[in-house]
Amino acid sequence: MPVKIDGLIQMKGLKKQHFLLILGGIFLLAGVAMNMTGKDGFPFIYFGIGTWFASAIFYGTVAVRQVVAFLIGLIVLHTGVLLIIKGELIYPTEFGFITFVCGIFILLNSGFSEYMKGRKNK
Repeated sequence: MPVKIDGLIQMKGLKKQHFLLILGGIFLLAGVAMNMTGKDGFPFIYFGIGTWFASAIFYGTVAVRQVVAFLIGLIVLHTGVLLIIKGELIYPTEFGFITFVCGIFILLNSGFSEYMKGRKNK
């Protein structure tokens, strides 16, 4: 059950990293299972791998600096936009949407706004 502490939501017993790993695995396995039955499961595979990729980037950079996470989030977000607009001939459109969503995920969880508030208060 989520517990609200000082405006932040923390999960009891299950860390956010583990939750995202499990969520990505569920999407990936669902996509593989759909492919085995003859249906198109590639969007689920993209969601699973995208969730893992965004989690790795987020937790690898936020531990270092919020500004770095913010900049990487912007780069990933704009890469997704370029893949949606220009990459439709080479890559499936879903790949661009997944990259775009990963960028939003990184931006929203970068902690940049808290960093700026703390810097302003000093």
